[in-house]
Amino acid sequence: MALNEVLAEAYSANYAVNTAVRAGMFVVLGGSAGSAHKIGIVGIAETDAKLGDDGLYYATLRHVGSFIGTTAVATTPGSPLYLASAATYGTALTTTATANYFVGYATKAKGATAGNVQVRINN
Repeated sequence: MALNEVLAEAYSANYAVNTAVRAGMFVVLGGSAGSAHKIGIVGIAETDAKLGDDGLYYATLRHVGSFIGTTAVATTPGSPLYLASAATYGTALTTTATANYFVGYATKAKGATAGNVQVRINN
């Protein structure tokens, strides 16, 4: 039986990314800013961006799991989180949807002081 499967499980895959992407950053590819819906590809960079033979930069993005980001706002489990400042990569997160890219949901409560937040990425 032909399944036409490219990647079994697809927990991690290589993608063309911005040259500034570093391991540990949230990355959103595609999608649209300000949407609370699951749009685009969301992952955590497992590797720094490296120049490929085709002149583009690539990083391996992990699509499954919960990861640490930073935020200065309070969260509760299930709070939607977005990359701050309309960024498409980084670790600074916010609960403000307007002009920001959705990455996932908080998995634990966090107070309103600056600090770490656990995020389940949503793919």
